[in-house]
Amino acid sequence: MKKYLLIVLALVFTPLVGVAADFKEGVEYTVVQKNASSKPVVTEFFSYVCPHCYSFQPLMKELEQRHPEVQFNKVPVAFLGKDMGPVLQRAYGAAVLLKVEDTLTPVIFDQIHNQKNMPKGISDIKATFVENGVTEKDFDGVINSFALNGMIAKFDKTTDKFDVHGTPTVIVNDKYELNMSEIGSADRFYEVVDYLLAQ
Repeated sequence: MKKYLLIVLALVFTPLVGVAADFKEGVEYTVVQKNASSKPVVTEFFSYVCPHCYSFQPLMKELEQRHPEVQFNKVPVAFLGKDMGPVLQRAYGAAVLLKVEDTLTPVIFDQIHNQKNMPKGISDIKATFVENGVTEKDFDGVINSFALNGMIAKFDKTTDKFDVHGTPTVIVNDKYELNMSEIGSADRFYEVVDYLLAQ
C-alpha cells in the first residue's frame, strides 16, 4: 500500500527530462480489451477513500486540460471503504446528477484525507452537500432516484467489464490499462497516455 502511494506521489511531483517515447505492452500498459473505442476516451476508476486517488487528481485535471478533445470518465468503485464504499459511490453519482461534482469531489476528498473526517452514513453525505449549496429537497430528490440507481448499475458494470480491483486505475480508449508502477513520473504519464490515444 505504502509502495503504491510512493509511486503515485512520484507521478505527481517528479519531473522527467525528455526522452523518446518507446512504450511497450506489458511494461507501461496492458491490453485489457480486444477492440478500442471509436472515439478517444480516458476512464479513471477511483474511490474517495483511496489516498492514491486523492494524490492523483491534479494529474487527471492537467490531462483534461491537455486533451479537450477527449472524453473523460470517472467511475467510482464500491469495493473500497467497507460499508461506506457504496454510499460514497452513490454520493459521486448524486453530485454528477446535481451538476456539483467539480465542487463536491474536492470537498469529500479533503474531509476524508486532510480533516480525517470519514462520513459514517448517508446523513453525513447529505450534510456535506447542503453545506456546499445543495438544497435538502434537491438532494432528497436524487439520492434514491431511478436515474442514480441506473448510473450506479453502469458504474458497477464498467468496473466488472475491465476487471478493476485497485485504484486509481486508468483505461485509455477502452483497451489499454496503464501500469502505474512502470511509468514513474508525471511527464511520462502524459507521454504514455498521448501514445495510447494515438493508437
